[in-house]
This record gives sequence, structure tokens and C-alpha cells, in this order.
Amino acid sequence: MAYRWLGAWLLIAACSVGCGNDGSGGPPFNGSGGTGGVGGVGGQSGAGGTAGTSGTGGSSPTCTTSALCRSCPADGSCDSADDCSLGFVCIESGCDDLQGTPIKQCVFAGGGACTSNANCVGARECLEVPGEGKRCVKTTPGCDSIYDCVSGFTCENSNCVDRRVPCDLDADCPMNHVCAGTAAASFCERIHRDCDFDFDCGDLATHCEDIDGDGSKECAGTFNPNDPGSDACTNAQCSDPAPVCEASSAGSMTQCGQYGLCDLETDCAAGFTCVALWPDGRKECVEDGGDCSSFADCPVQQVCASPRQGGAPSCQAGLQL
Repeated sequence: MAYRWLGAWLLIAACSVGCGNDGSGGPPFNGSGGTGGVGGVGGQSGAGGTAGTSGTGGSSPTCTTSALCRSCPADGSCDSADDCSLGFVCIESGCDDLQGTPIKQCVFAGGGACTSNANCVGARECLEVPGEGKRCVKTTPGCDSIYDCVSGFTCENSNCVDRRVPCDLDADCPMNHVCAGTAAASFCERIHRDCDFDFDCGDLATHCEDIDGDGSKECAGTFNPNDPGSDACTNAQCSDPAPVCEASSAGSMTQCGQYGLCDLETDCAAGFTCVALWPDGRKECVEDGGDCSSFADCPVQQVCASPRQGGAPSCQAGLQL
């Protein structure tokens, strides 16, 4: 859900988000995610396949759906950023109309709550965003952090790149991800995102904590998500042979395991390496080897991550129909 992430943009150009196309998901968006073809290893495919057509109430189908876009967008259609309200971005939904043209929609670009410009960092202003209240809105082109990109996109080399991995269930997602998304699109979202307060994590996780002791906070799951008073899992609570907090079951339920955030190589179990797979520089324990070492090795709509069932990192494409 796009409202979870901080940051937004203004004065951007809309672009496509399918694999191989230019995309929009923040300021300015680039559809290419690094080395493209390298990410296809292991038989993974770049973009969600077509799932047929979808309609409402037995009427004629109104669009062609896909693994990413499971229902026809009902509102918020746009052709460019100019069609969207302040604080919203025009991106491709993943569905096409019956003529094969991608359907674009306005999506809330995120942005932290604020009362004045003093609450905002960098080239951002505290502005009233329709339906969202006062938010820190980016007022210059380009991105310098995940905060500047729509949910499902990452900031890579000053461009927001489409990293929406299609899913139906959490089990379709890589390790430490949950299946979430927007009203029309369902994609995997990483649990361990930057945050300052618990409410920054929305439905992603219960707490905002410094899991790995590196001084930076991230959304953190608990051992018992059904207990509102349950503390977040931090690596300090874990020990060998399961030295880090791992989220690999349903939702953000967390346990001590071997796949999780780390600060130093010594934080990981034997046979694991502490690697910065994500563009934000946050590191995690992964098995030695693998087909990728960062997102730059994978095409759009894929992420470099440990498989849900465990194993060395590879380009993960999620649900493919």
C-alpha cells in the first residue's frame, strides 16, 4: 500500500513499469533495472504473465489482467503526471485495455506526515495532499532514497525502478517479504524498510526497531503478531545457530533464524555472508554463492533475494501465471 512509505515527488514524467519499458513511480522513473539479461538466471522471468480478462458482475471484460494486476482498475486513470493530484504519481497498473494499451492510474506517492517544512528533509515541502493531509512532498526531480519512490519501486542511480514482484500469497514472495500492494495490484513488499515510528510501517509490520544494531531503524515483526504488546524481534535476542531475526512464514511473524538483517559478517551463521542486496545499503545474511549480489543484477519486476524456502540469493520473480 503506497501510503506506507515516506517521501513523494513533484514535477515528474510518467512512464511505464513493465519489463523493458520506461516507467514512472517517483521522480524520474527508469524502467531498466541494471543489467537486464543477467537477472534471468535460474529460469526466472522478468514480468508477470497475462492471466486473461476481467470484468464486473458478469458484464463484458473491460481489461486484460496479469499476474501483477489481478483486477481492472476502477478509478484514478491517467495519461501523465499532470492528470494526478499533488502528491500522486501516474504509473502503469499492470493491466491493459482491450486494445493492448497499458492502463495507467494515479497512486499516492507516500510522504511523511508533517506540520511544517521543519519536519521534512532535503528538497521537500510540507504540503496538503488531497485525501492524505499534510505530507512531505519532494519538489525537485530525481530520487535519493526509497522515500522518493512509490511503493514497489526502489531508488537506483537516482531513478525509481519498478521492483513489483507479483504475488497472491506471502508464500509467493522471497524471504522477509509479505504480499501486499495497492487496490488493483498485488506484489511483494520487503518488511525491513526504513522507519522512524511504529506508524510508519502501517500494515507491513508491528514495530519500528533497530533490528541489527547498526543505528538505523527498520520495520520489524514480532514473535507473536496477535499480541499487541509483544516486543519486536531484534538480533540481540537470538544466538547461534539462528543468530538473526527472520520472517519466512505468514505476514511479519518473526523468529530467530539464519536469513535476516546484519551489520557485520560475524552476525551471520556459518556458511552465510552479510551482503547489501538492496539499494538502500541495508545488509542481510545470505548463503554463500548465488546468482546475484544486488538488484543491479536483475531486470525490472524482480528482486535479488533469498528464496522463500531458503537458499543462496537469486533474481526472484514471484508468481508467474
